[in-house]
Amino acid sequence: MEKPNVEILEAVLREGLYWAYLGRPKEVMPFLRGKLRAVADGSFDMVEEVLRDLERFYEEVSKMDRISEREFRRLRIYRDLLFNALGL
Repeated sequence: MEKPNVEILEAVLREGLYWAYLGRPKEVMPFLRGKLRAVADGSFDMVEEVLRDLERFYEEVSKMDRISEREFRRLRIYRDLLFNALGL
């Protein structure tokens, strides 16, 4: 299967942050899990570990009053971890 588009994956992660801030932190996770499982080439364990951490991060964001630059930096870290796990 074809590797995911980096820009689209980054946009989905940002959308997850948006939904988390609106109080729905798990909104984007089924989509991410399904799509990334399809392109993980049998090495989904590392991807799943990053996704579990990302989900906890989204849970934290759902309890915040505002999103600061710190949360966007953390999101970029998760993006990089996913890209590394997928070999992008």
